[in-house]
Amino acid sequence: MRLFLNTKKIFSVMTRKYFHVLFLLLTFVGCQKADVVSTETCQYEGNMAYFQHPKAGDFSSLMEKYRKLGLPGIVALVEDQDGLWVGHTGKADISADVDFLPCHPSKAASITKMMVAVLAFKMQEKGDWSLDDKIEAYISKDIIDRIPNADKVSLRQCLQHTTGFYDIITDSDFYLSVLNNPNRHWKAEDLIRFAFDKESEFVPGSRAGYSNTNTLLVAMAMDAVLGYSHARALREEIWSPLNMNDTYYQSREPLPSNVAQGYYDLYNDGSILNVSNLITGSGNGYGGVYSTVYDLHTFLRALFFEKTLISQESLDEMLVFENENEKRDIGVGVLRPFLDLAVPTSIGHTGRDLGYSADLFFFPTADNRIMIFMVNYGTDGDTPLREVFWAFEQEMISLVTE
Repeated sequence: MRLFLNTKKIFSVMTRKYFHVLFLLLTFVGCQKADVVSTETCQYEGNMAYFQHPKAGDFSSLMEKYRKLGLPGIVALVEDQDGLWVGHTGKADISADVDFLPCHPSKAASITKMMVAVLAFKMQEKGDWSLDDKIEAYISKDIIDRIPNADKVSLRQCLQHTTGFYDIITDSDFYLSVLNNPNRHWKAEDLIRFAFDKESEFVPGSRAGYSNTNTLLVAMAMDAVLGYSHARALREEIWSPLNMNDTYYQSREPLPSNVAQGYYDLYNDGSILNVSNLITGSGNGYGGVYSTVYDLHTFLRALFFEKTLISQESLDEMLVFENENEKRDIGVGVLRPFLDLAVPTSIGHTGRDLGYSADLFFFPTADNRIMIFMVNYGTDGDTPLREVFWAFEQEMISLVTE
């Protein structure tokens, strides 16, 4: 997920003082049914091999540098020619003074899209559908008729973001609804309404343009074909076979009591608030997965290295890229970003939500090194800490691939 909405747009609808009171009131009212409760500590002993990694000190120093610059907590995993390194710094829960450890699940946000894409390919391999099927074959006509060009696009175009669909995550009314309904478990049918009658950004198939609406529609089509929730299929087809036992899907199943809190500078004034239970549509294809760096590492390796999730033919289809802009290319459920940086080619996915950020990448032109990190702060919104996060990301990539 990408968050484009600056909080100043929200304040154009509500005065700053009223919004502050409303936010605190709604958070208090909604806390009894909160998905994310006060974070409990988890059992983590680490591994002596991590400390023996040649870059262990450099990685740790880098993370500590950016914790001191304001990022609440960071957990990272690197795999390279010298082996595996895992490290952590900061807090999973600031108010409870709980350290952010690698055993704490954190929100992986749009990395969910990558998992949904893998499921889509598995369904194609089973003959459940073809990714070149039009989405109108699986989505209600009442919905198709309200989204410009929806009758012209395929599942593949949705997964590759070449539809031009309006992105519901950019919608001010959507965010006001999120703020007015903390802890709400959104239904897909309610979310898609924010795209109704909204002008397309471009003609389908003419170029790539990232939109969360795309994967929302794919998830809706999955549910229709499967006859049950795609959440169940993700667990049965991917997470359980890979023993990803610390991976959860918000709004579709309970979250454990040890998930990390999520934070955001909601007022753009340098202070951060706990926004863990402002749910931006989790569980509907485009976001909502909570996981650990260990489980994400297992998923990445199974997909691209062991190749046990989908066939080579499917993997080849996934890695067909369209250029979105000078910064990144988009594949079928994966990204090839950082094109504007002097770094090796990367393949994987970013994850951004209101209070969480994550990166899941490997670098095929740099000995297939792997970089995974989770930060419990929302970094796509326009706040001072966004620049801090970007600097951390760039330094981390450079250190991993040098």
